[in-house]
Amino acid sequence: MAKLMQESPDTAHRVQTAQPLTVADVKMMAKLGFSSDVIITLIRNSHTVYHLTANAIIDLKNSGVSEQVIDFLISSPGSIAGSTPVPEPQGNASAVQTPPPAPLAETPPPAPGTDYVWVDGDWVWNGGWVWVGGHWAFPPYPGAIWFHGGWSRGWGGFRRVPGRWRH
Repeated sequence: MAKLMQESPDTAHRVQTAQPLTVADVKMMAKLGFSSDVIITLIRNSHTVYHLTANAIIDLKNSGVSEQVIDFLISSPGSIAGSTPVPEPQGNASAVQTPPPAPLAETPPPAPGTDYVWVDGDWVWNGGWVWVGGHWAFPPYPGAIWFHGGWSRGWGGFRRVPGRWRH
């Protein structure tokens, strides 16, 4: 950490305060010889999600960032998810006439951290039924529990009941 503080005080501050880490922060840590496991742990602690372009991935490789770290960065949108886990259906809240298929069986990948919660996948209506796979989500506040939404039959057809975090 002393070397990081000397070379990049802004990066060191973000690491110490678990703030989102930039791609430049990741490159700096790799340059200073941080292990892949340490870099990934710091990214997990910061709850940073990356949306990398092909050019950014090439730049990371050229900067000496390990394949393990790059793979983790690429998978961060699915493994470090926010508080709105399942997308809501497109369009207005009109009823769908056909019931959703049975949920698909999913085997969760390893959790990105001990505080994460698995959010099961669900069917969404987008002119036809589309499966949105489950993912790990970080609760928005301590003690939050995810209550899965779903579809309920009512007047006029099936309507989406969104999932939500509760105490």
